[in-house]
Amino acid sequence: MNVNRVATFLAGPELSWLLMYGVMLLVIAPNQPPTESGSMRLETVSWFVLIAAIIVSFLPLIWLQSGLGWTLFRIGISGLIGVCVMSAGLCNAIRYNDSRDSGVGSLFVLMVALGIMLLLIGLIGTGLTIKFKTYALPVLKWIGIVIGALAIFAFLINLLAKSK
Repeated sequence: MNVNRVATFLAGPELSWLLMYGVMLLVIAPNQPPTESGSMRLETVSWFVLIAAIIVSFLPLIWLQSGLGWTLFRIGISGLIGVCVMSAGLCNAIRYNDSRDSGVGSLFVLMVALGIMLLLIGLIGTGLTIKFKTYALPVLKWIGIVIGALAIFAFLINLLAKSK
C-alpha cells in the first residue's frame, strides 16, 4: 500500500472530530471557573461549534478519491460519537449555580438532536451525490465550502459581539 494513500486514509473524519474537539476546549477555556456571562456566551457559541464540527467532518471527502462509501460510514459513526461527546463537553462547561442549571440538560438533548439531524442530512445528500455521480459535484463542493465559510464567519461575528 502506498504511503500517501495510507496518510490520506488516516486523515479522515476521526481526525477532523479530534481537531474540532480541541477547538471546543479552546472555546470552553475562558469559562473556567464558570461565570454567568461566560455560561451565557457558551450557550450561544455551542451551536456554532457543533455545526462547524459537523461541516468539518465532511472535508475528508475532498481529498479521498476512493472508498467513498466506507468514508461515509466512517463519517456517520465518528459523527454520532462526536456529536454526543462535544455536546456533553459544551454543556458540562455551563454552570449558573442556580435553577438555570436544570435547563442545561435540555440544551444537551437539543444539541444532540440537531447534530444528528444535520449529520443525517449531510450523509444522505453526500450519498446521493456519490451514487449518481453528477456533473454538479464541483458546484456542490463549492456550495459546501461557501456554506461552511459563512457559518464560521457568523460564529466569529457572534463571538466578537458577545465579548466585552
